[in-house]
Amino acid sequence: MLHCESADPKRHRIYDMKQQGASDNDIVNTVVREEGIVALATPPTEGFGPLLTWAMPGIALLLGFFVYSRWVKRNRKGPEPETLTARDKAIMDKFRAQIDHELE
Repeated sequence: MLHCESADPKRHRIYDMKQQGASDNDIVNTVVREEGIVALATPPTEGFGPLLTWAMPGIALLLGFFVYSRWVKRNRKGPEPETLTARDKAIMDKFRAQIDHELE
């Protein structure tokens, strides 16, 4: 955006602070103290926050893979045992007999 009207009050305030002789660091510190760390274009690179920011996607991916693999192992079913009833066996024997007859 070339011009954002919602930023005009901040621009005027920074201009006024500069006219009063405030240094750049004083202006930045004042804005951060009043609005919080979100006022900065880039957060500070010291401390645990940046490390956590970069490491968290990988940690979440590994954790998700681990949970998914455990879920798959737990819910995997083995092959169903063949339990043929007498009726099923009779039908199978009939078709076997028919196949054997046709192959002769």
